[in-house]
Amino acid sequence: MNPAAPTRHSALEYRPAIDGLRALAVLSVFVFHLNHAWLPGGFLGVDVFFVISGYLITSIIFKECGDGSFHLTKFYQRRIARIFPAFFAVALATLAGARFIYLPQDLASAGANLAAAALSVTNLKLMFQGNYFAVSPDAQPYLHYWTLSVEEQFYVFFPLLLLLIFKYARRHLVRVLAALAVLSFATAVLIAPWRPVWAFYLLPTRAWELLAGCLLAVTTDPARPAPEARWRNWLTGFGLAVILLSMAFIGERARHPEFWMLLPVAGAVAVLFPAGAARGGRWLTAAPLVFVGRISYSLYLWHWPVFSLVDYDLYLASEPVRLALKIGLSFLAAVASFSFIENPARRFLNDRKNTVLAYAAMVGAVALCVSLGMSVRRANYINAESRDVARGGLVFPAHRSSHTVVLMGDSNGSMYGKTLRELCAQTDCRLVVISVAAGDPLPELDATSGRLWLDSLAVVKKEQPDCLVLACSWMDQLREHRERLALAVGILRTHVGRLVILNQPPLLPENATRQAIRQGVRPPFFEDPEIQRRRRAANAYLKGFDSGNCSVIDIASHFQGTNGEVLFLDDQGRQLYHDFGHLSGVGVNQIREVLRQACFVPPRGTRRSLPPRVEMGLIGGLFPAPHPMVPPAPARAASSPEMAGRG
Repeated sequence: MNPAAPTRHSALEYRPAIDGLRALAVLSVFVFHLNHAWLPGGFLGVDVFFVISGYLITSIIFKECGDGSFHLTKFYQRRIARIFPAFFAVALATLAGARFIYLPQDLASAGANLAAAALSVTNLKLMFQGNYFAVSPDAQPYLHYWTLSVEEQFYVFFPLLLLLIFKYARRHLVRVLAALAVLSFATAVLIAPWRPVWAFYLLPTRAWELLAGCLLAVTTDPARPAPEARWRNWLTGFGLAVILLSMAFIGERARHPEFWMLLPVAGAVAVLFPAGAARGGRWLTAAPLVFVGRISYSLYLWHWPVFSLVDYDLYLASEPVRLALKIGLSFLAAVASFSFIENPARRFLNDRKNTVLAYAAMVGAVALCVSLGMSVRRANYINAESRDVARGGLVFPAHRSSHTVVLMGDSNGSMYGKTLRELCAQTDCRLVVISVAAGDPLPELDATSGRLWLDSLAVVKKEQPDCLVLACSWMDQLREHRERLALAVGILRTHVGRLVILNQPPLLPENATRQAIRQGVRPPFFEDPEIQRRRRAANAYLKGFDSGNCSVIDIASHFQGTNGEVLFLDDQGRQLYHDFGHLSGVGVNQIREVLRQACFVPPRGTRRSLPPRVEMGLIGGLFPAPHPMVPPAPARAASSPEMAGRG
């Protein structure tokens, strides 16, 4: 949602009605995000914005190409001055708010999305993010940056393309742009049934909306006499009617582009065409709408983070309270941002004397946001990728230590990573993480074991850890061929001082979300009976491995109430679950002592060497006696070539 408003630097005539149209677009998105039922097609405001942006930017480039004054350096300086000051201010403020409101996993996601937003690839990241947005829409404060990513990707290539066509094939300009628009629209229609998310987020399937505005700009001759007022009024009124009816009746299914998606785009073109046509719409030039149009960029940037943070933190508050906060804070932040950031920065950075400074500021801001975002991501959620495991896992800290803990598993293992890293740091231990979300860490029963198991086993053999923590979604991993776990345990326990298996905590029902609670659902929440049966069966199977240097730790009982309900909140009202099946950072901290006892306190009867800080804690009484769920374990057994060969 790009604020390509004409300014004194653009040499284009200012048309208040365009600000009115921009206000209509941003308010429709605003209302849609407040409550989808109020304006089912309100998200089509984004499509209207794409047309406006394509029209205004192309008008500037086309005019400057015509009089020989166009320069890419100047063009991108204007883009930097117009877009990035408010862009980065809102992005950093959003992360600061998330730091105090979000659970660690959601803060980690916000950090990664900040980096993606700064690099203008939010749309691509959202494409591959899976169903996380469906589970936690209020944990996606940078979701709306996808529109800016689409536009910035478009304007990386389009000015150069337009310049080349203008210079070498000017008489074919309209035909080339029209062909590109048709190709883009056809791609969107063809891809939508197969990959609807791709059709929604990708530049090639969205470019036709921007190109519609571009075509209008290159086919409108400002020197040509404008049509009669009645025709201008009719065209503007028709365009507005098409836009409003589309927003009222197209509804959510328009997320998947099809032919009727032409309606809001055609309506926006009708309002803008021909030159001066929008003046016929007195409704669009009303002072309140023009004002909202002027602050529309700041309002668009601020509204979604405000909505997300309010909904996340105050999900137990009444809807009127949340609505009042959302509307009031959004407009207050937008006006302040427009007055004290957007306008002053645009004037300063647009100055030709500040060209180098403008580019340097943008590069510095991108570098800051990317490094900060990734640091927040790594600090709050520790999950290895398969390639990380192949390289030896994620190691905290990098230097060697006399005591090593390895964390292995799938996403149910990764959810313990942050707490285990903190425990290792407190005791001068080294943590190696080889847990991979959505991965299968267990071997197959034949010789075709997956790459992840083989790489994980290689790490374990290399590290020979004092403790290996294994945690998975056991009801899924053991659904077929339970013997795989027996094979894994038989191999792993020969390479570790202690093997700790964490059983699977109960799963929340599908209605145990902040969104459902905002709509009136309240605890207690009970696990689905079939899921509970499968999970308990898997956990019962784990108990058979509780012997020798293998300990099975009961996690599930800590999150089950006396009446069988799944505990959703702790005593301070904080969420114990991140989503349906994964504990939050708060939830994992509930069992912090259990993890410490299992991993860092030697079982009775062993003489295993521990780091000095651990030894001092044991001697000084800092740590209590070993947890009763951790049985004595024998000294490490010698590696078995036969068992290793089976891995």
